[in-house]
Amino acid sequence: MFTLKTFDLPLCPAPEECYLNVIIDALKQKDRIPFETPDIGLGPSYVRENLQHLTVESVHGGWVFNVIFNKDAIGESEDCMTSSMVQPYATAADALLYGAKAVCVIVSGSDELPFEVVGNKLLMVSTKGNRIKKLSIGANSIAIGA
Repeated sequence: MFTLKTFDLPLCPAPEECYLNVIIDALKQKDRIPFETPDIGLGPSYVRENLQHLTVESVHGGWVFNVIFNKDAIGESEDCMTSSMVQPYATAADALLYGAKAVCVIVSGSDELPFEVVGNKLLMVSTKGNRIKKLSIGANSIAIGA
């Protein structure tokens, strides 16, 4: 089965819009989530089980990403990992892609993105099996399978 999902990169997203599930779903689709939580050197609190949100926020001069952890679960005063507000990204899409890399490291141990960027879209492709017989098209995804 061949599956293609697309996601439009945001031009001017609302600060409360969460992109975490997009990244987690793409990692699952690519079978890139290891059984054990990777140790990335941030301690036992900042792990994938405590991830809560990935947001993008407009700041003076550009955009930043925020990876937010469940504050109750981590018991820390700092519950957010954010990019530099001194040197923000030029676009919301750039901030989101770098935030996605941070989430990938936390979830899979690798900063390799589970999708391709084409223009203003993320393309998430996965294959299972090798026989193609039917094509079904749904909202924002195409599935081809036996």
